[in-house]
Amino acid sequence: MTRTLLLALPLLLATHCATSSKRRNLAQEAENKRIVQAFAEEVYGQHRLERIPVYVAEDFVDLSEGAPENARGPAYLRAQEEASLHELPGLQFRILHLLADGDLVHLHWKAEGPASRLLDETAEAKTQPPPLQLTGHTLFQLKQGRIVASWSVVDTLGLMLQQGFKVLPPVPEPAPKPATKP
Repeated sequence: MTRTLLLALPLLLATHCATSSKRRNLAQEAENKRIVQAFAEEVYGQHRLERIPVYVAEDFVDLSEGAPENARGPAYLRAQEEASLHELPGLQFRILHLLADGDLVHLHWKAEGPASRLLDETAEAKTQPPPLQLTGHTLFQLKQGRIVASWSVVDTLGLMLQQGFKVLPPVPEPAPKPATKP
């Protein structure tokens, strides 16, 4: 009897863990994905910046690494997108992957467009810069059908390399000279 209980105990615990976890609301996840997809297509793809308040809550906050303290609200998001379009006019946005888990939606994206200029001073002025490609991941959090937070990771190094920047290894500091005895 003891042996049977010892064998059944792991099965009972596994069953309890599987049934006691939070149930996913697949319909809500699908709706969250639809909202983020529509936001990305309209705002980033079609550059319809007037649509930002439709999708973004007033208390929105950008929690990306390096985001400024004032990275809040639809107005901030609009200013950020206007700056991007000014620096990279003609940028075309494409959704690569869209995943949802609860109130979070992950967007893997790619943007391509003509470079406005090469930043490498050694490039000839008549050289036509090649098109730029930029990839990134943005995690959105939604509440009551609106985007309330985002975290973005963008391949800025790749973008800089495409614009002619060079990555140089650090210059080692010279070894200290041995002290001389007087």
